Amino acid sequence: MASQAVSAVGGLAVRPSRLPASSSSRGSAFVSGGVVPIRRAAFSARAAAAAASRKRAVVTAAAASSEQGRESPYQFEKELDSLEQNQASLGSARLAAYGALVGGGLILGTTLGGKLGGVPAKVLLGAALGGGAVAACLTADKKRVSAAPKALWNGMVGRDPATISKAEIDAIGSTFGMGDMAKQCPAGVVELYDAYLMTLIPMGDEPVQGWEAQALKNFRDAIGLEDSDAAGAHIEVGRRLFRKRIELGDKEADIESRREFQKLVFISTRTFGDKQAKFLLPWNRIFRVSDAQVTLALKDSAGLLFKTHLTASGAVKSLDAAGLAAGKQYQAEQVLGDEDAADIVYKMAQGHALSLVEAASALASVRSINVDMTKANSLLREVLAYNAALATNKGALPGLAPVVLQGTSFADKSSELTALFKGFVEAGCEAGEFTTKLMEELAALKVIFGMGTKESEAIVVDATTKIYRQQLRDAVKSGALDNAESPAKVLQAICEKLQFDPELAASVNKENYRSKMEAVMEKKSLDDEDVAALARVRKLLCIPKDVVDTCTVEICGAVYKAQVQQALSVGTEAFTPQLRDRCRKVKDQVRLTDDMALTIMSTEVRKAFMSFIKESRSKGGSDQVEKSKVIRKMVYFNAIVVTPMIKDITGSAAADAAKELASLMKEATEMAAKEEAAEKAVAAEAAAAAATGAEEP
Repeated sequence: MASQAVSAVGGLAVRPSRLPASSSSRGSAFVSGGVVPIRRAAFSARAAAAAASRKRAVVTAAAASSEQGRESPYQFEKELDSLEQNQASLGSARLAAYGALVGGGLILGTTLGGKLGGVPAKVLLGAALGGGAVAACLTADKKRVSAAPKALWNGMVGRDPATISKAEIDAIGSTFGMGDMAKQCPAGVVELYDAYLMTLIPMGDEPVQGWEAQALKNFRDAIGLEDSDAAGAHIEVGRRLFRKRIELGDKEADIESRREFQKLVFISTRTFGDKQAKFLLPWNRIFRVSDAQVTLALKDSAGLLFKTHLTASGAVKSLDAAGLAAGKQYQAEQVLGDEDAADIVYKMAQGHALSLVEAASALASVRSINVDMTKANSLLREVLAYNAALATNKGALPGLAPVVLQGTSFADKSSELTALFKGFVEAGCEAGEFTTKLMEELAALKVIFGMGTKESEAIVVDATTKIYRQQLRDAVKSGALDNAESPAKVLQAICEKLQFDPELAASVNKENYRSKMEAVMEKKSLDDEDVAALARVRKLLCIPKDVVDTCTVEICGAVYKAQVQQALSVGTEAFTPQLRDRCRKVKDQVRLTDDMALTIMSTEVRKAFMSFIKESRSKGGSDQVEKSKVIRKMVYFNAIVVTPMIKDITGSAAADAAKELASLMKEATEMAAKEEAAEKAVAAEAAAAAATGAEEP
């Protein structure tokens, strides 16, 4: 007699120790003939499956990471118990085994019943053993349902879910007699989907790549999972992210989990579609987030994907028509609004222009004696060309329009912008011509730099003045002005080509003439050669007579003025004919006219007279004797010092000199009176202020 009867289908051990020996011996024929061969087949199938699994592991080892650079979500195998392993090994023989077990139970029960008690016992015992076989089949079928998703999981270990085909899924399901595993054991299939979804949510600051939503949809189709069942996995992942934020209790972790939740919302919405996601994923109700927060999550990820797409294609930088059209289509795919897309596109275009400007500034700021602005200006022309292309392609993408530097890090670097603008102007008109094209470029560059009209005009004037000086110097050195029939026409032609203001040109010419006079006056006198040189410069630069006279009085007159001040400062007693002669000699050496010398002399004499008058008034109202002494000193000073020096200048009769002196004394008296009145007014105000302060408590 066999010690026990084993069911390979249910994994049940039936102990027939209570049965008669004859019954056991007859049952042994069933066991040896029916069950044992099936178990042998099971072990053989398991061995073959293990060998195939090892072979597949070798083939798929390189596929442990997904095509998107992510590790497989299935990194471990799930353990099957012995009954589940039996179910995995049966395969298509399962139904035959079920039938054999039930039929064998009925036959065994009938046979034993006949031995024990005739027909009634045969029926009862047959029914009992048959029912036990059915129960064993039901238990086995439960193990089949639990083993199927585990086998599917183990079959995907190390695999990228994107590489799993529906044929493979169906093949694994057919092993367990399942035509659609997602419907017959949805919890296990959802678990697979859940694990895959978790790996697709970018952690921390990692951005969404864009392929995740389609990958999830493809995976659902591959495993036959309904959207309604898959939605539960999305909600559960959201719960985990919320629990993570609560459990960690860290501010950074809180921010990180919020970002991850936003990415989950975006991926979920895209994989199900906007309309279906609103129905399947009630974020507002479950997680208490507002519609605005959901919209923000969608906008942030969509905007980042849109920016990544444009960066990869280089459409905003190159302004390629095909690239811009593809960008527009991608915007629609990501359901990104025009306003949000416009902000991204404009900032990208602005960033490209900014990079060119920064590169130009770096070249222009190189410390060197002669900075070469060629490369820097070339980059600025790239900015201008790019801005013009932006204007041409305006509307191809939202936000595609000419840019300015306002709002960037370079907007506050006014000195760098000024240097770039000035260098561009100088290089543009270096040949001596301020073209219409240059004017248009400067107008566009001014807008990009955000410069005011006055500021830009001042830079242009400064730069063109520099070029005008260079052109003027070259014309003098080359002899173009000396050989010209009319130097004025040559100067006018230079101004017209440079579009330089004639008044500014006259001012520059005056400065040049003045510089020449200062140079020849370094020796404190003018000889005939100096006079001739000054006359030549005056002719070439078309200097008016009033400018010449002004420069002569200020530069040459300064030498004469110093000598006059020395002569007047010695007083009546120390004044000598030598001082008088020295003044006359200096006047002639610096080539002053009588009128120029008289103007200088009159100014200095008036100051001397005023000092006498002030001294007289300072003596007080009662001391008339002292006042008279001061007045007598002034009379002597006038007669001994001033009158002879005036006569040397005017060369006129004594009556004319006396008239001039009287006029000077009158002017000095009036000026002294005004100063005295002003001093009295100040003193009165001070006294009134002091009185007011004393009255206050």
